Amino acid sequence: MSEEVEELDELLKTFLNLEEIDVNIYRSTHLLPGRKDGRRVYGGQVVGQALMAANNTISSEFHPHSLHCQFIAPGDISRPIIYDVTRIRDGKSFCSRLVKALQNGTIIFTMIISFHLSEPDSIKHQEPLPELAHPDECEDATDFFKR
Repeated sequence: MSEEVEELDELLKTFLNLEEIDVNIYRSTHLLPGRKDGRRVYGGQVVGQALMAANNTISSEFHPHSLHCQFIAPGDISRPIIYDVTRIRDGKSFCSRLVKALQNGTIIFTMIISFHLSEPDSIKHQEPLPELAHPDECEDATDFFKR
């Protein structure tokens, strides 16, 4: 494994790793500072950790396909974030989760996420592209317009 891949793997293990403290409740173990003053939590990490918390409550056969996030208040880098996952729906093809991120008993972030079971015969919303000639094989535009 290359050094770059090892560093990325270590970052994922460190900054997206959550401690399970109860059923559907997780706690952040490391927080990255944001850009403004260094005391606020980096928002992208909160999104990633919330996604990991939700993902811990579903079967590995499901994959995220839709999410909506709302940042409500800034997170404090000196305090852990608690992720409370509510199981909205567990269906055969879709699962939905609501994740609330809390600090000091206050919600700082919410995310609703939908997971979908990968299906080989999913609905297709577009026709396949037609077989076309390679651009080098096409008539020159100048010749086309002259003709």
